[in-house]
Amino acid sequence: MDLKTFFRKNKITMIILLLADFILCLTLWLNHEYAQIHLDEVLFQLKAPTEGIQPSLLGSAILWLIVLPFFLTLLLLYLYWRYASKKDLLVYAAAFLIFGLILLGLHVDAFRFMKNTVTESDFIEDNYVKADPEILHFPKEKRNLIYIFLESMENSYADEKMGLKIAGPCIPELKQLADENLYFSNSDTIGGALSLPGTTWTVAAMTAQTSGMIVKVDLGADAYGKEETFLPGLVSIGDILKNEGYRQELLLGSYAIFHGREVYFHEHGDYEILDVNALKNAGRLEQDYEAWWGFEDQKLFAFAREELLTLAETDQPFNLTLLTADTHFPNGYHCELCKDEFDLPYANTLACSSRQIAQFISWIKEQPFYENTTIIISGDHLSMDAGFMENIDPNYVRTIYNCFINVPLAPHKTDNRIFGTIDMFPTTLAALGVSIDGERLGLGTNLFSEKPTLCEQYGYENFCEELQKQSDFYDQEILEIEK
Repeated sequence: MDLKTFFRKNKITMIILLLADFILCLTLWLNHEYAQIHLDEVLFQLKAPTEGIQPSLLGSAILWLIVLPFFLTLLLLYLYWRYASKKDLLVYAAAFLIFGLILLGLHVDAFRFMKNTVTESDFIEDNYVKADPEILHFPKEKRNLIYIFLESMENSYADEKMGLKIAGPCIPELKQLADENLYFSNSDTIGGALSLPGTTWTVAAMTAQTSGMIVKVDLGADAYGKEETFLPGLVSIGDILKNEGYRQELLLGSYAIFHGREVYFHEHGDYEILDVNALKNAGRLEQDYEAWWGFEDQKLFAFAREELLTLAETDQPFNLTLLTADTHFPNGYHCELCKDEFDLPYANTLACSSRQIAQFISWIKEQPFYENTTIIISGDHLSMDAGFMENIDPNYVRTIYNCFINVPLAPHKTDNRIFGTIDMFPTTLAALGVSIDGERLGLGTNLFSEKPTLCEQYGYENFCEELQKQSDFYDQEILEIEK
């Protein structure tokens, strides 16, 4: 049989084989790029806007998920035609597809995800506390808030016992800031928030920390930014501060549209969005400028200084929320401020980020508005950089960085707390001097209080398991799906 006839007679088999090759390459790409990823995050990519993705990551995806599967399929078909054309190709292709699905399923923990989607639970409904105005009591003089989300910033970078491929900690300034101010830890030394399902990528992490709720992906919902709504039933800190007369801005060095962040912060708090597009349109950034995800953190902190001076001149309390980008995987962005202190580029980026943040905080402390301003620094989620994290001690508990600066109250207990980033929501309000009836909002607990977190009350593993189960309450009240 000539090659042209072979291709014509095996069209369906070719499609199955191409799908199998795509799934295999997808598994390999996820393993190559991500230190850890779960099916909910993969599915979220299908539901949320992806405009504004970092070019090198997009290029990697095109190579692994389009180019390689195509050429691998052609190669396999040619080898079959040349050496094994008497055997049933369809059987081999189907077997290869099944193998690929199992491999992918194991890598993204899909089987647990599918089990949980058919297991109903009232856990979220039973423990969710809506942030109604009557349970929140603001001080007479409202404090300003500066909330800094640090991309992929975890405490392993500051810990001598981390077991990474570098010699010694690489974020000494951030560790010093935490030590000299206030932070909550899962241990009696450096530590922080444990990673929870539905909080492990940036927009989900930002949602969790500002609303006390995880992002659960429902394939039947369109509430993740594409349809100009993002978890419409949530009450976030943005909603609360807007009602209290705050002026709110989100400043980020990437495109806010990516993954629905623009929609979330517009819908929940009517933030002014200052991203790459907005700054270019305002003439504050060159029209042809492009670095990393948009512009580097060096520019981010320069813009932040300008915004803070402007905000401080108004008679409104303000909330300036920042999101850094230089420490995003893979390898981070090496700017002109970076030094070559470590053998690995990512470690040098982390070290540079640590220095820039410390300098920014020092500048804030010199400003007149600092006296009435609370600063919160928090990692968004654990690092996804697979290469950098591959040597870490498997028994080491990785946690997300946090630091509270200039807070008007003392915590009951800061160490040996078992908590997640959802607890940052009520804790942030408490750090502004807000009294919260019951000390809980969303699924989060005020860490300044004596109240145990849900992680502490139910146990971390059990809490994570319950969060992943099917929740009609979440669908109807948070996603606002009509059933």
